[in-house]
Amino acid sequence: MESPPPVNAPLGHATRTFDVPMGNESVVVELDELNNDADFEDPINLILESRPPNLKYFVLVVEEAWHRQKWKLAITSLQNVLDSPPHGGGFPREDRLVLCCLLATYNLALARRAPKMLLPAREDGTKSRSLTHSTNPDHPESMIQDPLAPPLLKEEYWRRAEHRLREAESVDRYDKRLLDAQAALMLARGRVDDAGKLFEQILLKEPTHLMALMGRSRKQARVSFAKRSWRPALKIYQNVLALAPNFLPDPRIGIGLCFWMLGERERAKKAWERSAAVHAESSSNSALLLLALANLNASRDPVHIGGEDGRAAAYKTGMEYVKVAFKKDNTTAAAAGPLATHFLYQANYDAALKLAERAVQYADTRALLAEGHVHVARVLHAQNNDAAMSRYAESIAANPEHVVANLAIAQTLIRVVDFPAATNIFETILRRQPRCIEALVSLASIHTHLAFTYHSIADSSAERQKAKELYEQVLRLFAAGKDPTESNRAISLSARTREISHDPDLFIEIAKLWSDENSLDRSLQAYRQSAQIRREAAVDEDGEETEGSVPAPILNNIGVLEYQKGDLVSAQTRFEAALGEVGHAVSQAGGVISDEVDAVLTAVTYNLGVIYEAIGDPEKAKDAFGQILARHSEYVDAKARLALIAMKSRDMDRAHNLIKEALSSQPYNPEIRALYTYFLSQTAPPKLAQDFTLETLKLNKSNARPDVYSLCASGMLYYSQAREGKDPSKTAVNERAAKFLRSADYYNTALRLDPNCAFAAQGLAISIAEGTIGTGVEVMPTTPALLEPAQRAKNSRDALTILLKVKESILDGSVYVNIGHCHFARDEWERAIESYETASKRFFKGKNVNTLLYLARSWYHKANKDHNYSDLRSALKEAQAALELQPNDLAIIFNIAIIQQKGIEILFDLPPARRTLAEIRLALADCEESQKLFERLANDKNDHPPYSKELPFQRQKYGVSLAKRAVDTIGIQEAYEATEQARVERSRQAREAERERQAEEEARKKAEIDKRAHELAEQRRKMREEAELYAQTKLGLDVESDDEKKKKEKGGKKRKSAKAKKEDGESSDEEDDKPKPKKKKAKAKVEEADSGEQQMDVDSDGEEAVRGKRKAARSGKAFKSTAPADPATQLEHDIDGIISNNDSSATLTDTSPAAIEKAVIAVDFTSAGRAILCVAVSEQRVNPPRTYPSDVRDRKTFILQVANALLAFGAPCHRIEADLQHTSGVLNVVAQFVHSPAVVVVTFGTVTGKCEQGAFESETHYVKVVGGGLDMGKLDGVNRLWLALEAGEVTLKVATEELAAMLVKPPIYSTWQRVFFGGALSMIICPLGFSGWTKVGRLRTPALPDSSGLPSLS
Repeated sequence: MESPPPVNAPLGHATRTFDVPMGNESVVVELDELNNDADFEDPINLILESRPPNLKYFVLVVEEAWHRQKWKLAITSLQNVLDSPPHGGGFPREDRLVLCCLLATYNLALARRAPKMLLPAREDGTKSRSLTHSTNPDHPESMIQDPLAPPLLKEEYWRRAEHRLREAESVDRYDKRLLDAQAALMLARGRVDDAGKLFEQILLKEPTHLMALMGRSRKQARVSFAKRSWRPALKIYQNVLALAPNFLPDPRIGIGLCFWMLGERERAKKAWERSAAVHAESSSNSALLLLALANLNASRDPVHIGGEDGRAAAYKTGMEYVKVAFKKDNTTAAAAGPLATHFLYQANYDAALKLAERAVQYADTRALLAEGHVHVARVLHAQNNDAAMSRYAESIAANPEHVVANLAIAQTLIRVVDFPAATNIFETILRRQPRCIEALVSLASIHTHLAFTYHSIADSSAERQKAKELYEQVLRLFAAGKDPTESNRAISLSARTREISHDPDLFIEIAKLWSDENSLDRSLQAYRQSAQIRREAAVDEDGEETEGSVPAPILNNIGVLEYQKGDLVSAQTRFEAALGEVGHAVSQAGGVISDEVDAVLTAVTYNLGVIYEAIGDPEKAKDAFGQILARHSEYVDAKARLALIAMKSRDMDRAHNLIKEALSSQPYNPEIRALYTYFLSQTAPPKLAQDFTLETLKLNKSNARPDVYSLCASGMLYYSQAREGKDPSKTAVNERAAKFLRSADYYNTALRLDPNCAFAAQGLAISIAEGTIGTGVEVMPTTPALLEPAQRAKNSRDALTILLKVKESILDGSVYVNIGHCHFARDEWERAIESYETASKRFFKGKNVNTLLYLARSWYHKANKDHNYSDLRSALKEAQAALELQPNDLAIIFNIAIIQQKGIEILFDLPPARRTLAEIRLALADCEESQKLFERLANDKNDHPPYSKELPFQRQKYGVSLAKRAVDTIGIQEAYEATEQARVERSRQAREAERERQAEEEARKKAEIDKRAHELAEQRRKMREEAELYAQTKLGLDVESDDEKKKKEKGGKKRKSAKAKKEDGESSDEEDDKPKPKKKKAKAKVEEADSGEQQMDVDSDGEEAVRGKRKAARSGKAFKSTAPADPATQLEHDIDGIISNNDSSATLTDTSPAAIEKAVIAVDFTSAGRAILCVAVSEQRVNPPRTYPSDVRDRKTFILQVANALLAFGAPCHRIEADLQHTSGVLNVVAQFVHSPAVVVVTFGTVTGKCEQGAFESETHYVKVVGGGLDMGKLDGVNRLWLALEAGEVTLKVATEELAAMLVKPPIYSTWQRVFFGGALSMIICPLGFSGWTKVGRLRTPALPDSSGLPSLS
C-alpha cells in the first residue's frame, strides 16, 4: 500500500509556531521541530490536557502529522478523541463535528489508493497476484498482525468515513463542512447526482465555494458530455480556473477534455501539460495519463505526419508518460493497463500478468474493470491457458458491451461449432457498432461456411446472400480506410482494419461467394487481390518474390476465370505459373507426388491443354492431355478433348476410337454422350445421330435424369431434316410439318425442364421466325420462304422478343445473327446492321463469310431505301471482305458487281446538291469494274451457277448505257460545283470576319469587367482585414459560447457569400444582401434577349432544362449552357446534348440448324432461284423523295434550330407547326410538332408503336426560348435560308452555320433607337390607321331595372 494523497496544502509560515496555554503558563510549539511520533504526541497531549482544549491548535498538529506522512498517528489521535466521551473534559459537541469531518476526509484519502477488489485463487490452485496490506509503520494497516493479510478495500474506508459523517450529522446536519465531506464521499462512490444536490446547498450559503463549484461543474460537464455539448462544460471549467488557478482537482483536466472532444487536440495537450507543470508535486497523475493516451493514439495513426518514425516517437513518448504516471501512483488501473499491453507485446508474460491483475484489483469503474479482465485474458490466451475464456466472461459481466470480450467468446463458440450462438453475439455487436470490422468478417465467414454446407438450395442461397451483403460492407470499410479523410479517419486509424485487409483467405472466400454469378469480374478481382497479398508478404530482403508465394490452386482459379473472360494469353501465363508452383512443391517433397499435389497437377495440366487448343496450338494440347492419360488412363475428359482435336484435323477414325473408349469407361456420362451426338451429327447420316439421341433420352428417362442437351439436339436434328427436305409432294410436306412440330415439342420439353435454357428458347424463336409452327398439317407452308410478308413480319417480331431474352443468357455470335435476321425481315436495316456488326467484330473477328454477306445485304437495302451512296459503299466494303475469304464464290462476285453498278444509278437520281463530282467519278470507276466482273461471270463454265445464265449479259449491256449517261452527269455537276463553291466560300469568309469582330468586342468588354471586379475585390479585402483586426483587438475572447459561435458562423457565411459574389464581378455587398425586385430581373432578361443571346436548352428525356448560369445538374441528359463567342462553336455547344439516339438494336446467337448458316447470304433466293439484287434493265422506276446524305442527327439538329429561331424571332403561332412539319418533310425526317406559348414539343419517330425491345421508338424534345421577341428582319432571313435549302442552293451544313450565326447576331438598332422610332411610328399610325383620335368622356352606367318588376320569392 502506497502513501495516500494529501488532503490540504501544508500550513503557511504564519502558523508554524503557536503557544499552548497550560494554566498560568504557556508552552511554545514549533511544528518544524516535530519529527518522530513522540515529538507529535507531546503537543497533542498538552493540547488535550488544557481546559478547554484548543481545537485550532489540535487540528494544526494533526494536519502537520498527516502531511509528514504520519497517517497512523493522525488517524489514531482523531479516533482517540472522538471515542472519548464529550463530557469528560474533552472537546465540546460543536468541535467534534469538525473532527469527525476531518477523520472522514482522511479515510477518503486512504480509500483513493486502496484496491477495489481482490482476485480469487486461480483455477489451477495457485494464488493470483494477491495483494498484502501495507507494512509501512506509519500506515494504519500496519496495525494488522497477519503479514499475509490482504489490504483494506475502498469500501471499508468509505464505510468508516460514512460512520464518522453520521456522527457529525447528529450535531448539525446543515453545516457547510459536513455537506462538503458528504459530497466528497458521494463523488468517491460515483453518486454524482447526489453530490450535486449537496453542492447546490453549499453554494446557496457560499456562492464562491470552490469545491462546490468544481463539483457542480463536474456534474454539469457529465450531463453536457452525454448531450455532446462541450462548450457549456468548457465555460464552467474556465470559470473555476479563473477563481482558483491552483485548485485541486485541477480544472485544466476538464478544459483539456472539452478541447479534445471539440477536435482541438493541440489545445487539449497544452492544457494537460500546463496542469502537469503547475501541480508537479501533486500525487494526481491524471494529466500525465491523458498525455500518454494522446500520444499512444497518435502512434496508431496511419496518416501520421511524421510517418513510421513519427509514430514510433509518439509511442515512445506515450510510454514514458505512462511510466511517470505509474511511479507517481501505482494504484491507477488506467496506467497499469497500457503497461500490461506493452509487456505483452514484448512477450514478458509475468510482468504483463502482474500489471493486468493489478489493473483489475484497482479498477474503480466498470469500464476499467472490464478492460482489466481483458488484459488478463489476453496474457493467458497468449500462453494457451484455457482460463482466458473465464476472464473474457468476467469482462462481459462487468461490461456487456465490451467488444473484444464478446469477440473472443464468439470465436470460442465457432471453435466448438456452435454457429447460432456465435452468430447471435456477432449480430449484437454489429447492432451497437455497425463498423466493427472483426464482427463483420467473422459473421460473413460463418454465413459463407453455411452457404457451402447446406444441402437445401433455398437455405444455401439465403446464406450466400447474407454473406455477400456483409462482405460488401467489409470492402466499403477497406476502401474508406484508403481514403483518410476526416469522415473516414476512425477507420484509417484502425490497425485492425489494415491487418484484416491483408488477409488473403478473406479474399478467397469473397471469390468463392461471387463465383455463382455470370459476371466474373468480382471473383477474379478477389483472387488477384489474394495473390497480390501473398506476393507482398513473400518478398525477401532484396525485394524479390520468393518461390511458392502464391499457391498453385489460386493461380489455377485465376487462369480459369481469365479464360472464361476470353483473355487467353493471361490465362496461359497463370496456368504455366501454377505448373511451376506444383513443380516447386514436388521438388521440396523430394520428388514424391502426394494425392493432393497430383490432383492440382492434373487440373492445371488439363486447363493448360485447353488453353493450347484455344490459341491454335494442337500439338502442345495433345502433349498436355497425353501426360494426363499417362498417369490416369481413364481420365475421360482428356480423351474427349483429344477427340475434338482429332475432329478438327479431320482424323475422324482416331476421334471415333477415343470417344468409344470414353463411353466404355463411363457409358452414362452425359458430357461424353453429348460429344458423341455432336460427332455423329457431323460425320454420320442424320438418322444415326437421331437414333443415338433418342437412346440417350430413354436412358436418362430410366435413370430419372432428363438431359436438356439431348432434347435440344433432338429438336435441332428434326428441324434440320424437315428444312432440308425439298420433295414437293403432299406426303413429304406432311412429314416435314410433323418433324417441325416434333422439333418444337423437344424444345418446349427442354424449356419445361430448364426455363433458363437459352438454346431451346432460340430454337423455338427460329421456328417462329421461319413460320414452321402451325395449327395443322393443311396450313403448313411448303418452305419458310413462301410466307406472306405480313406474316413474316409478325413472326419476326415474336421471335425477336424471345431472342432478346436469349441474348441475356448466352454470349454467342449466332444469337446476334438471328436478331439481325429478325430486324432484316421487318425492314429495320439500321438495327440489322448493328446486330450483324456486333456478331462479326466481337465473336467472329471479321472472318465469318456469312455474317459479312448479311452486312452487305443490309447496307444494300438501306442504300436503296435512303438513296445514300455512302451506305452503298459500306455494302461494297463488306462484300469485298467476304470475297477475300472465299475468292472463287460466284454468288459473292455477282453481288459485288450488282453493288458497283448500283452506285452510279443512285447518283444519277440525286440532285447536284446531294452529290459530289468525286463521288460520281468513283461510282463510274466501280461501274467499269463491274463490267469486268459480269464478263467473267458470263464466261464461267459452271453449269449451275447461283444466278440465271442470262443475267450477266443483261447487266453488262445495262452498264454500257450507264457509262454513256455518266458523261452528261459529270458536266452538270462540274458546272454546279463551280458556282456553288464560290458562293459558299464568300459566305464563309464573311462569317469569319464577323466572328472575329464579335470576339474582339467581347474580349474588350470582358477585360473592362475584370479590371473593375479586381479593383472592387481589392477594396473589399482591405475593408475585411481592417474589420477583422478591429474585432480581434477589441473583442478577442478565449472561448465562445454556443450563441456566440452561431452568430459568428452566420457572419462567416455572409462573408463567404460576399467573397464568392465578389469573384463573380458584382458591384457591392449591399446588393448581395438586398432582394432584387422582380422588375429588375425582367429588365435583365430583356437586355439579355436584346443582346441576341437566345439559347435553346432541351434534353432528350422530354423535359425543359434549366437555362443560363443558374443551370443545375439533373437526373436526365441535361447539358451545360455556356455561351462561346464563336457562333459555330455556340451551335455545336447548344446542340451537343439535344439529339439522343434511342435506337437500341437487338443482338443474338445462332445455334440454329445448319440450313440457316448454309444459306447464300446477300442473294436470298426465292423459290424460282432468282437473286433479289438482280434488277431488270427495262424496270420502271419512280423518282424517290428528296433526301439528304447528311446524318439523321444533323437533320434533326437543323429542325430543332429552326424551331428555336421561329420562337426567338416571334413567328406567328398559327404558322410554326406547319413550317416545322414542312421542314421535316423536306429533310425526310419523321416528326410531329405541338406548339404552346413559348414552347415547341418536337417528337421524332413513331409515338404510338413500341419496338421489340419494349422501349418507345420515338424521342421527344422540348424547345423553349427565354427573352425572345418580334424581329421581322431575322424572320425574313430564316425564311430565305429555308427556301434556299429546299431549292438545293445551300447544303445542310451551311444552312445550320448561317442559322447559328443569325441567332447570336446583335440587333441592328440599339434599344433607345427602337424606343424612339416605336413611339414616333405609333403616333403616326394611330390617327391614320385606327379611326383618328379617341374621344375621352365620362362613362355612363346603365340603369338597373326596378326591383319591383322582379318576381317575388316566397
